[in-house]
Amino acid sequence: MSKAKSSAVDPTIASDPELVRLGERIRSLQDLAERHMAEAEGLSKEPDKLMETFERFMQLNEAILDAISKAHELQKQYRRRRHKLETERARRLAAARAAFLAGGAPPGTTRH
Repeated sequence: MSKAKSSAVDPTIASDPELVRLGERIRSLQDLAERHMAEAEGLSKEPDKLMETFERFMQLNEAILDAISKAHELQKQYRRRRHKLETERARRLAAARAAFLAGGAPPGTTRH
């Protein structure tokens, strides 16, 4: 499973409360799925207890699929939110640049 990625480009985007919350929830679901998979793997190594462990194995299977599905949906929300923030940042930068250039400064110069 791929882990949620944080934005290293812009600290404002990386620290966005919604992105942070989504990233933490995604990691939590991925960790839960991995723990369930480890338990299911342990159960599968006891074939002589198959009849006793079948129901638990199936519960784990459902829990794993549910966690993966929820994490996938949250990853889509994370990507949409990050894209929205990056688009807004690019728009603000372009507007600031245009305002700076409209102020009479030749291209390539800075305010310093």
